[in-house]
Amino acid sequence: MVASDKALKEQPPVENFPWSLHDTYHEAVRPFLIIGQIFGMFPVTGIFNRNPCKVHLEWISVRVVLNLVIFGAALVNAVAEFLRLRQVGANAKNINGLVFYIDCGTISVLFLKMATSWNQVAVKWAHVERIFLEETYRVESWWTMKRKIRIVAGMLLLGAVAEHLLSIVNLANDHRFEAINCGWQHNITDAFRHFALRKFSNIYIHFPYSTASAVFFLYVSFALTLSWNYMDIFIILLSVAIASRFNQINAYLETLAAGGVLVPNEPFWIRVRIHYVALCELLAKVDRTMSWLMLVSCATNLYFICLQTLNVISQKHPHVMNDLYYGYSLFFLIVRTVTMFLCAARIHEAAKKPLDIVSKIPNTGWCVELDRFSTQLKSETVALSGMGFFHITRQLLFSMAGTIVTYELVMLKFDRESEGKGYIPPCSMFDIERQWLPSH
Repeated sequence: MVASDKALKEQPPVENFPWSLHDTYHEAVRPFLIIGQIFGMFPVTGIFNRNPCKVHLEWISVRVVLNLVIFGAALVNAVAEFLRLRQVGANAKNINGLVFYIDCGTISVLFLKMATSWNQVAVKWAHVERIFLEETYRVESWWTMKRKIRIVAGMLLLGAVAEHLLSIVNLANDHRFEAINCGWQHNITDAFRHFALRKFSNIYIHFPYSTASAVFFLYVSFALTLSWNYMDIFIILLSVAIASRFNQINAYLETLAAGGVLVPNEPFWIRVRIHYVALCELLAKVDRTMSWLMLVSCATNLYFICLQTLNVISQKHPHVMNDLYYGYSLFFLIVRTVTMFLCAARIHEAAKKPLDIVSKIPNTGWCVELDRFSTQLKSETVALSGMGFFHITRQLLFSMAGTIVTYELVMLKFDRESEGKGYIPPCSMFDIERQWLPSH
């Protein structure tokens, strides 16, 4: 570890490095960070600067204010949802709103907390990344890290937007059929107001309605939905970047070993091990910074996969749109979760791959530094973790699948036991609606 720090300090100043000419993580994720900050996520400053070390948190900034506004709105929604559940009763399905708001508020706080220490991560990342931007490790390919990150982020963000829009269409469709079946359609003069009052009924029970507030809560609803998706996508993009750097070491070793067994001298292995250790130190620093986020991500995905599975298999939906929404939501959630696990697990796999090359070296090519490198590869677990409780590997994905089956059975039992609790009869009207919509 000391050797790697010394090697990094011996590099020329970071400010003099031509960052704009290289395929850097900072450059690749910039559009993703901009989109997130529009909705109050990860409020760091300096993302437009070419130098990654300029990324930091400014407490007095619009970004932080927006993050706190989104957190406050999530908290207000959570309290309102809790009060509603106390009044109508809770069951296996209707507690999802409370869980969602608590979860999204927690995610906002975690991203703010992570932003406070991200400059240290960015500085470490910049110094380590420079090693892999030099000609020794550079891999010339159309499929660059920037393209990987932007294609993956783009597809997942489009999927998240599609899910949210589909949920809005599904809810509006339910309100339309309800209005027709209950005889309200001729009395509804403002469709947007009717939709907002029904969707945010937990809020408008306590606060007066206004068009401005309805627009604000629609924005908050989208921002909170994005934060849930943003968390997983952030982990995915970070995993792709770190795994790519480990793969550069693997590609370098495989290129040298292409003509036969790799048997270089001891200085070669000293240099490779220093670079490998530097990358491991970067991963450890990143893991300490975002391990809470990883834990919340795994717990959130576990719960909502179980919930959406319950909605799909145990509920008779009156409309095709309901089936379409719940089916797509479950499908996208599974795809996003599996993608997150596989990308994070790629770090562990890429970090272990040099062992395959090292194990083929004959005794005549063995040296002290190679022995140290081999011991490190065998003994250390190089992977992202969830607060040290688990490491993200492929085996964990199968363990989680088994856990989902177990908890799904628990939720089915809870659903049967709580059936009827919190049930709102068709054509029920909220108190706020009685001020403008006559009852029938």
